[in-house]
Amino acid sequence: MKAFITFLLAACCVFILIAGNLHWQKKIAGSAAPESPPAAESESAEPADPERERILSLAANWPKSSRKQLEKASDEQRAYTITILGSKSLGEGSDSWPELLKTELQSAYGKDLIETNTLSYDTTSNQFVNQNMEELLKNPGDLILFEPFTLNDNGEVGTKAGLESLAYVMTEVKSKHPDSTFILQPPHPLYDTIYYPKDVEELKEYSEENSIPYLDHWTAWPELDDPEMKEYLSSDNSQPSKKGHRIWADYLIEYFIHKE
Repeated sequence: MKAFITFLLAACCVFILIAGNLHWQKKIAGSAAPESPPAAESESAEPADPERERILSLAANWPKSSRKQLEKASDEQRAYTITILGSKSLGEGSDSWPELLKTELQSAYGKDLIETNTLSYDTTSNQFVNQNMEELLKNPGDLILFEPFTLNDNGEVGTKAGLESLAYVMTEVKSKHPDSTFILQPPHPLYDTIYYPKDVEELKEYSEENSIPYLDHWTAWPELDDPEMKEYLSSDNSQPSKKGHRIWADYLIEYFIHKE
């Protein structure tokens, strides 16, 4: 009888230990499980801004630095300024390519976000540096679309000297406005010339060697030896005709306003 009572007590002790251990393990498991955060708090990243994403998608072709400045301007609710700089090849009036480009840019990005400023001079590159550059230095804008007087220099300023003037302009602007970005482009093409295309080719090579974006809109025009080219030029060849301005503008619009 005594042995039975002892066995019963031992069995009760074992049962109590097992039950206690199971309860303790369950308690530990419950406390170790992470609490599920509220749905709103679990999203650590900011929700995507559809308008910002739309703007950056449109600017997909732009230089990386320009896209960042555009995004910053949008966040700060200020205008991003594009300065169109060059010779009288830029033209004037509502049918000129700078005005056609401006209209499309503001339509795509919004008038509050994009502003353009056109600075055109009937000078060589050397004359611009010596006489007119202060206007640019005062307010170059966020992006400078620069046609560096290559046609005006033809026969007046050597190619090397013209490229040195170009480098000087960019260096001076960047020293005072380091966030400004340059994009280079040639003036309008001419029909059946010999030396001018060589000057433009050297401008293109210079931009590639120095990693400066270059918009080769000549690829959109008729061939240089095609008589059809005459239809795209003014009577004195100083600037494009209405058709020429349109084809130049369309090339730039396609670059600055990327479409899927």
